[in-house]
Amino acid sequence: MASLPPPIPRFLLPRGATLLRPYPRYPLLPLTQHLRNASSTSNPKPKNLSEVLRQKKPATLAQPDKYRPPSHGKRAPRSTDWGETASKVYGPKPTAEDRERMRTKKYPNMMAPEGTFMHWFLHNRIIHIWITMGTLVTLAIAAWYMDFVSKTPYGDLIPSKKDFLRHPWETSNRFIDVYKMHVAHTSQLAYEKRMKKTEDAEKRKQYRMARIQEAEERGEEYIEDPRYYIGEDGVRRRRVKRWFGIWE
Repeated sequence: MASLPPPIPRFLLPRGATLLRPYPRYPLLPLTQHLRNASSTSNPKPKNLSEVLRQKKPATLAQPDKYRPPSHGKRAPRSTDWGETASKVYGPKPTAEDRERMRTKKYPNMMAPEGTFMHWFLHNRIIHIWITMGTLVTLAIAAWYMDFVSKTPYGDLIPSKKDFLRHPWETSNRFIDVYKMHVAHTSQLAYEKRMKKTEDAEKRKQYRMARIQEAEERGEEYIEDPRYYIGEDGVRRRRVKRWFGIWE
């Protein structure tokens, strides 16, 4: 007689087919969903918009006056008898002693109170004028000195700063002499430039007179160019059209 094959282990059986699964000892109960309602009765719908807003608005209780702080009353007095601007001040009005104490009290991140050195320094106009004018005069002198040193041909004769610290009086006299030489040199250049312009004007005048004389000898009339004119200084200039007598 042939022997039976060994039984297949349960964990090797497939799970897809129901027939191959082992039959459970206890039958499975059907899953049921248990729904729990908060209330069996439904709220009736409001009829108009006022009822909807009344239902959505939270209920608030008025704060009793028994627990209201005394410094924050219902109606705060408006104090306008002191101070430049009207402001709401809670509590009693400040007395003269309180105002004097607040006027001279040092508050953080604020200006210095009255009666201190910093308050006197910041509010003294004479000191501010002195500092401002001193700064402006110093800047003007520095600008003039730098311009003088850069333009004068006698820059090598100007004394140095060390000489001024050692011999201030002699250095000042030497600087004054160098400045006089510079002024004389500048005046000489201006005189030469002015004389050159005068000579040019005189030459142009002589040339014009010669042209007029040549035209008279030929029996012709000398007609000047209308585009140019001779000024009071004898300089021949081009006529420029002016707009409203202001712009050229």
